[in-house]
Amino acid sequence: MKEIKNDFLKNVLFILAFIEGGAVMCVELSSAKILSPYFGTSIYVWASVLGVTLTALMSGYYLGGYISSNYKKKEIVYWMMLIGGVLVTLTPLISSLILPLTIQLDLLSGTVFSLLSFLFIPLMLFGSTSPLIINMITDYSENSGKSSGNVYAVSTFGGIIVTFTIGFYTFPQFGITLTLYAYGILVIISALFLFILTKTFKLSLVLILIIPIVSWSFNTKDKDKGIIYRSEGILGEIKVVDRELTIKGTNQSKVYRELMVNNISQTIMDKEDPNKSYWDYVDIVTKNILSYRQGNNALLLGLGGGTLYKQLRFNQLQVEVVELDKRIAWIAKQYFYIDKDVEVVIDDARHFINTTTKKYDVVIYDLYHSETPPIHLLTKEAFQEISNRLTKEGILTINFYGFISGSKGKAARSIYKTLKDQGFYVKLIVTPGPETSRNLIFICKKNTFQKDISEEGISIDASSMDLNDAVVLTDDKPILEHIYLEAAIMWRRGYNEWNTKYFLN
Repeated sequence: MKEIKNDFLKNVLFILAFIEGGAVMCVELSSAKILSPYFGTSIYVWASVLGVTLTALMSGYYLGGYISSNYKKKEIVYWMMLIGGVLVTLTPLISSLILPLTIQLDLLSGTVFSLLSFLFIPLMLFGSTSPLIINMITDYSENSGKSSGNVYAVSTFGGIIVTFTIGFYTFPQFGITLTLYAYGILVIISALFLFILTKTFKLSLVLILIIPIVSWSFNTKDKDKGIIYRSEGILGEIKVVDRELTIKGTNQSKVYRELMVNNISQTIMDKEDPNKSYWDYVDIVTKNILSYRQGNNALLLGLGGGTLYKQLRFNQLQVEVVELDKRIAWIAKQYFYIDKDVEVVIDDARHFINTTTKKYDVVIYDLYHSETPPIHLLTKEAFQEISNRLTKEGILTINFYGFISGSKGKAARSIYKTLKDQGFYVKLIVTPGPETSRNLIFICKKNTFQKDISEEGISIDASSMDLNDAVVLTDDKPILEHIYLEAAIMWRRGYNEWNTKYFLN
């Protein structure tokens, strides 16, 4: 093929670069969200995604440069995009076959092996197109620098646009599978257009196009399993499920309604008594709040399905609610019997605390995102801001993992040490059961606990804890996610057995 001089074709190649940049971000973000119901959303999962992404792009850049120097057929770039587009449409199918196998592996091996199976090759192909496009649109050697800059700028711009589009619109509206399939088809069409435009189209391409068409029939992999709502967004997959569970302390069972985020149960509500939670911690938190509060003005950070909110309202507290994901607020009203007129502030809890001027008698942290608590709300700076928002006799309660001993308990011991560093008086309550399945509740006051009250739950003697390895958590050194990793992995493993495999069977 002759050196490209046609301005129209050059513009088409810039559009191709735009689409390629968007494809990279579409596959990267989708892959992270595909992993989240199986491996969570911790920094280690994202590190794996970014590491495999960069490795794939590095390999692609090298491959594209090598092809540009050694092969003269310019339609190779169209082939790269075409095959990459087909693989994008196959990503949901490949992942559905691989993840039930890799879920048995440890966090690092499972995430990396999974990503190599459905993320690496398409990103390598997309990465290789940039050097090839640069080679095609460079008329003269002195223009190569400008051409390179333009191609990479256009490609990056495509990535920016697609990141915002799929994160805030297509994921929540259409889900991961349809987003990937639609973008894969867009890539395929752009490659076919260039094949036709440059008169290099071959009938053999039709055979390749059959693959995504056939794969679509396999992408309807969801089984009923009582799922009544599902949504996918930038923060992960949300499901509402009606599911039969054994009633605690009996051999009987009945149907409960569950809210799950990335296959971690966030709320389990008794459908026959919507104010009742399947978990002990809701009652225990509520009763301890009622014991220690000296006012009715409460701030609930994290709504979930709203069973704790309903308990507080039943006991006449005036509750202000902050929730990060607007889907959660809608779900709580639609499926968990929260009053439709309840105002929920959609904001990050730390940002809300930083900007509000109100004082509260009670502040409640109920903030798990899947299996990961919010590290930015568990530092001494965050606790100081909370202290400023509490009334003189106000209380702060924090729901956390039940581990307090050994390496898994270092995170809880560090939070305790950080609270004490900020002048809080702290009582520790745990729900019944072993550390692996219980909740630890911090009850904190700026002043001493005046009343000698028999708390609901099991009281823990904090003086018996060894704080030698505990650290004061700070914004400047956000190490809590590393400290609680062992506990988070254990929770994830347990929920994989209870929830994730339930949906796979």
